[in-house]
Amino acid sequence: MDGAGIAQLPDGGYVYLSNAEKPEGKGGVYGLYFDKDGQITDYKALLTGTSRNCGGGMSPWNTWISCEEYENGQCWQIEPDPNKPNHNSPKATLLSGLSGGEYETVAVDNANKNKPIFFTTEDKSNGELRRFEAVGNGWEALHVGGQTTYLEFLDGNRFQWTSNIDAAMYSAWKHYPNTEGILCHNSTLYFVAKVTRTLFILDLNDMTYTSELTGSSWVGQGSFNSQPDQIIESDLDNRKYIYFTEEGGSAPGVHVRDREGKYYTM
Repeated sequence: MDGAGIAQLPDGGYVYLSNAEKPEGKGGVYGLYFDKDGQITDYKALLTGTSRNCGGGMSPWNTWISCEEYENGQCWQIEPDPNKPNHNSPKATLLSGLSGGEYETVAVDNANKNKPIFFTTEDKSNGELRRFEAVGNGWEALHVGGQTTYLEFLDGNRFQWTSNIDAAMYSAWKHYPNTEGILCHNSTLYFVAKVTRTLFILDLNDMTYTSELTGSSWVGQGSFNSQPDQIIESDLDNRKYIYFTEEGGSAPGVHVRDREGKYYTM
């Protein structure tokens, strides 16, 4: 198992969605169904025949996007609601492009609900961070139309979204290799590069960024010495907490970054 999400159902129940990171077509996505009282009602495969399903993310319309992490991997959209028309028809999206890649995680900026913007990371030394501006809001928005650009860092802590994928791949190799977890909140994009153990914070309005080593300012006991993996946020408007999972090392843990940039071990 690897990346996971929660999808609410109209009857008050919910689905716990979990990737299976198995190779050679043995991966996929599985759903554990709960009713409104928290009782398990079903468990079933929602996507099969894929490989190394690693991270992913929820869409604004409550579908799960599952990312394959191998050379020709795709990002698949899964409808967890049994009463929706696409429930039995998971489909590769436009997030990953025609050639595919070693994709990790998806975040979305839904400020403009008619043009939601999806960001996708890739765990590769020159894996460009992808930005897909969809047209419309719903299942088809990830399969029809839209525009893809890529992250390129510039001088002076500035960045741009370029259509030149080669320039973006060079920028990834130089600045942000092997990206993993990503989240978007209030026009700010947060993502981690695991090899350099770096957190990047992009201001999507003024097109500038800052960066810091994960665990660089420590409080209390514990340590964050290995690679950052998935990240999630909790009440960023008030408490401004970001949670990190850690990959590798002898004792990987879960860590927290507060609004002042201080890190703690849970």
